[in-house]
This record gives sequence, C-alpha cells and structure tokens, in this order.
Amino acid sequence: MVKDKKYGWRLVAAAGALALVATACGDATDDAEPDDTDTEEPADPETDDAEDEEAAPPSDDYCEAGGEAELVWVHEQEPPDLHLDDPNNNLSIASWIRQAMWEAPYGVSAATTFIPELVESEDVSETDDGWRYEFTLRDDAVWSDGEPLTAEHVKGTYDIIMEGYDFETGEGGVYLFGSRSAAGYTLIDPDSWEVDGQTYSFTTEEFFSGYQGWFEPIQPVHLIEDAEAANAAIPDWEIDGEPLPSSGPMIFESWDRGVGMTLTRNDDYHGVNMENPDVSNAGVACVSGIQINFVADTDAQINSLLAGESDIIMTQPQVAFGERIATDDNFTVASEAGPVWEHWGLNVNNEHLSDPDVREGIAFSLDKRPVMQALYTPLFEDLLPETGLGNVYWMSNQPAYVDHQGEAGYGVGDVDSAAPLFEGAGYERNDDGIWEHPEKGTLTLRVGTTGGNQLRELQIQIMQEQLRETGVEIEIDNVPGAAYFGERPFAPEAIECALSGGEEGDCTVWDITQFAWVGGPWPGAGHNAFLSDSGNNPYGYQNDEFDAKADECDSIADEDERADCYNELSQYVTTRNIDDDGLVVLPITQKPSFFAYSNVNLMEGAVAPDANAAGPIVYVVDYLPAG
Repeated sequence: MVKDKKYGWRLVAAAGALALVATACGDATDDAEPDDTDTEEPADPETDDAEDEEAAPPSDDYCEAGGEAELVWVHEQEPPDLHLDDPNNNLSIASWIRQAMWEAPYGVSAATTFIPELVESEDVSETDDGWRYEFTLRDDAVWSDGEPLTAEHVKGTYDIIMEGYDFETGEGGVYLFGSRSAAGYTLIDPDSWEVDGQTYSFTTEEFFSGYQGWFEPIQPVHLIEDAEAANAAIPDWEIDGEPLPSSGPMIFESWDRGVGMTLTRNDDYHGVNMENPDVSNAGVACVSGIQINFVADTDAQINSLLAGESDIIMTQPQVAFGERIATDDNFTVASEAGPVWEHWGLNVNNEHLSDPDVREGIAFSLDKRPVMQALYTPLFEDLLPETGLGNVYWMSNQPAYVDHQGEAGYGVGDVDSAAPLFEGAGYERNDDGIWEHPEKGTLTLRVGTTGGNQLRELQIQIMQEQLRETGVEIEIDNVPGAAYFGERPFAPEAIECALSGGEEGDCTVWDITQFAWVGGPWPGAGHNAFLSDSGNNPYGYQNDEFDAKADECDSIADEDERADCYNELSQYVTTRNIDDDGLVVLPITQKPSFFAYSNVNLMEGAVAPDANAAGPIVYVVDYLPAG
C-alpha cells in the first residue's frame, strides 16, 4: 500500500479527532492538565465543491482596506511559562500564544484535520524495511532573524526531543517532554534520517497514524543547540537576553507577568500556506502586533470587550457570555465545535461504582438534553447535537462519529432501564427514595469540578437534580480552580490507586469527576486517558485487550479501517458493548471555546480553530483593524 500526496490542491487529512493535552481555558486548569498531550464550516460557503478547489490567492490590498492597530486579546489565564512540551505546563493558553510565533510541518484546520503549514509535499510508503516518510518544506520559509528554515531544523528538533533517551530501557531524555513513546517518536529509526536542503526522510518499522503531528513546532536549532539550551530558553522565550526568532507572523516582545504579554509583527514573515482554506490573507499581518491582557474575572473580560478596550476573546464558555456578548450586534461569535469533550469520569475503585451495573444505571438515568438546552444552546445555537456527545475518539462534526452512548440508550433519562440494574446490584429504594445497598449503604456519590466555573457548577446542579429523582444522591465536591485536579482525580494517592487496581494509594479521594479533555486531529493520543499503565488515567480502567487494540489502531494505514478501530476503542470505555466491565466515562458534550471578536474595532475577524495546536491567533494575518 502506497500513500503519495502532493499538495498542489488541498490537504484533507486522514486523522481527525483529539490528541489529549491539557487545556486551561478557564482557571489554571479548568480542563485537564495531565501530560500527553475545532467547526465544520465549508471552505467556501458558496459552493459544495469548496474542498476540491484551490484556495484563492490573497488580494494585494487586503490590509489596505482597513487601518493599522494592535490587536488586543483578553484572556482569563496566564501561563506559568511557554514550555508547552513540559508535562507540568501543557496548557492550551501556552499553545495558543505560541501558534503565532513558531510553525510546524502541519497545522490544524477549522475542520479538525491536519493541513500543511510548512510542508509542501509528503510521500509516505511501505517498503521492505518498514515505512518510509519523506517530506519537502517550502523553499521560502525563513526565521525572523533572517536564517532560512530548512530540513536541518526538523532534524535538529528531533535530536533535541530524543537527546538522552535510551531506546533499550525506554527511559531518559533531557528535553522536558511528556511521552516520547505515546507521541510516536520512539518508532523513528534514528539512523535512518536523510536530510537534503528542504527535504527530510526517515523510516519506522510500522506505520504510525499520528505522523503529521511530529515536530510540532520546529525549533530554531541554529540558536538552540541542545536539549538543555531548549529547556532554558523556551519558558521565557528568550536566549542570550534576546527574544527567540519566529517562523510565524508574530515575534515575542515582552511579558509583564501578572498583567499581559506583547507580540509584535514579523514584517519578514513568509506567509501562510496558500492551500489553507481558512485564511484569506497569506501575507504579512495587518495588525501591528498583539497585546494579550490576562484578566481572570469573567465580568471584567466582558466589560473590557464592551468598552472597546479588547478586540477578541477565546475562552471557557460561561453563561454570562451568552447573556451579554452573544446577543450584542457589535460582536461576531464564531466558535468552532472543536475536539474538546466535557464528561463525567467514574472512579471504578469506588465501592459503588466498582459494579458496572451501577455505572450503567447512572448512564441510563442521566438526561443530557436539559444540560444542552440550558447551558450550551444559548451560547452556540445549533453548533452541537441537542442530545449531547456519545463518543470520546471522534467528535460530532466529524464523518467517523458514532453516538455509541445514544445507541446504547444512555443519556436520555431512561429510568425504566436503570431500575432493574440497581436492583440486580442489590440496591433497594429507601424511605427517602434513594437506592440503598445492605452493605455499601446509600448510593451517595460526590461529583467535583473546578469550583468558580459557573457553567460547570450549573451543569452538575442540573444533573444532581435529575439523579435525585431517579434515586441517586449526588453531593457536590468542588475545589477552586486548578487546585481541583491536584487534590482530587490527579492527586498522587488517587493515581496510585488507579495504577494499582485499587490495591495501593487512596481510592476514596474522589467518586465522580467533571472536566474536559482537549486536543487536536490525531485520535491516538486519546489513549492516555484509558491505558492501564498511564498516569493520565484517573478512572482506574485496566484492560489488556484495550491496550493492545490502541497500538493496533495507531498502526493501521487505511483511513477507514483506522476510523472503525478508534470507534471500537470508544465503545470499550463509553458502553458495555465490548467490555462488560467497561463504561468508565459519560461524555456530556463537545465543548467549544467561546470565541468572539469586535465588529466595531475590526473590519474582518479570523477563523479560530479550537484545538491545542490552533487557537485565536494562529491566523492573526486575517484580523483587519477598522479604518
């Protein structure tokens, strides 16, 4: 089987779901912060054949139509530093900021697919020695310091990532990085590299479906010579007292910690890839720079927008945005569906939840529709399914999506199906109407999330009321902001319990957790939430068949077969179709970030793909200030 794609027209990527990474589009970790680790709008709304058309070239006077001003972005969270690969700091805000400064072989489109950024062509083919990957970069790519961006920079980035890693033991590595194995870097034969000008190639023993996410982003190795230097330079984005050079449309200027960050325009930018359907201006940005203001309070963010002090916002959805911004004609809300999924995660080592009948009884009892109608439809209208989400590998706007939970009958308040499960597990309704077990006591479960996030708190309250009527008692156990993760599902003693199958650690730290996973176009990184030996799996799910199937899915070259394989994996953890002891997460909904821009300050906005390797300023070139 040979796959040979030349990008003279347009890339339609094979992969299209989520790579698990942290996001914190709210409090310091409003979504998950564990270690490794968008939307369906046509490219051209005037034609159904837009995907097959070549992207139109930008007009020479794109920027001349407007004025020139600094773009002001108000955001609730400040990153601790910009070293995104550091597993202690893999937050979406760090990724979103970096998108305007460092580019990669591939980017992420609004449709949650990989799309060429610096790559001009690829040739991936099966050989007698395994799989050979050959890529050619654009020949006009250049760093802001004038250094040409070549294939040597890609090879140097690989060397930094793998420096000190022991292939025999699977241990070591100087560069701060989450999991080289999960990211597929350990599959690359280090002796197989060939580099010639703008072309680089290498071999893997087996096919790896996440290959388009490799070397994201490419580092300026003409200045960063090794892993130690990278670890030192990237957090504050400077080397020898000077800002790191950029390959993107913006250059780092300054960071006033606790207040904001300033980026300035890269006047020597080589331009966005012309095959990108999400961009109108492939040239230098129209705005003179970007001012990012870190403002934690939701009302203060809204007031800044209403006063014209800020131009854009992309953040955790909150009820107030629907009430004050979404209905204001002075703003355009252009959120993309994205690869973020909000869920209830179940601790299978809890004395009640260890019984799969109880887990399934809760799945039948929940009704996701009132949550969607009350909290998400006012913000996003019909962007999301009104029945919520039923898959954790594919999102609802992607062709491979199957609503596994919906097919199983979960999430619609089916009390008649839930009752026999609770009864079969030995529970009876007590005088208060709550299911009670003769040995385990009442079916009382704590549900916790990032306290202070109004939307999440309301979400729990809606489902708390539902479940109370069906005989399940919910106690709310929130912890403010980022502290929630370290004190509840990802507390060291809780992870020890999960990894040991309940034999060690403390299995009583939490019962049910509510947060979101977020990522990009490669589904395979989603495994880390469920693999038996993963420190990112707080649920305690352990299944050798699932672990083996995860490896199998990642190595399938045929796109349709691979999509079916990922759907099978989803059924392991969202239903009992394959594993009778499965069903460890209850996906609630796809959760777009709330993205809006000013119609007063800006003549044109930009597409903001909602993924970790995307964000609100990845296409900053399209923001056009009002004249």
